[in-house]
Amino acid sequence: MAPTKPKVRQDLTVVELDGEAVVYDETDNKLHHLNPTGTIIFKLCDGQSTVQEMAEDISAAFEVEPADVELQIKAMLREFRKQRFFPGPAPTARSRRTRTNGSKSKTKAKAAKKR
Repeated sequence: MAPTKPKVRQDLTVVELDGEAVVYDETDNKLHHLNPTGTIIFKLCDGQSTVQEMAEDISAAFEVEPADVELQIKAMLREFRKQRFFPGPAPTARSRRTRTNGSKSKTKAKAAKKR
């Protein structure tokens, strides 16, 4: 499977000032403030670069390790996905009770031990 090239929705309104950005999403009437790091990553989400390529570009510009940058990019992309900056359906929330310990979830098992 080919690496994905993240691309933000075209219908978002973006205003950038002093290295930070405000993103307005008209579909849910929300404003989002991006710090300088988020703004850089947002601008790179143009569908032209993979996460690895983004990390290489940023690490070269700021003289930091690509692996560290890639982790930060992935975290920011998760946040972008949660804020619905990418086309497609909204992500589903994952329950903390999905892992099981025997027939009980870990949360239930911990609660039972405390009794």
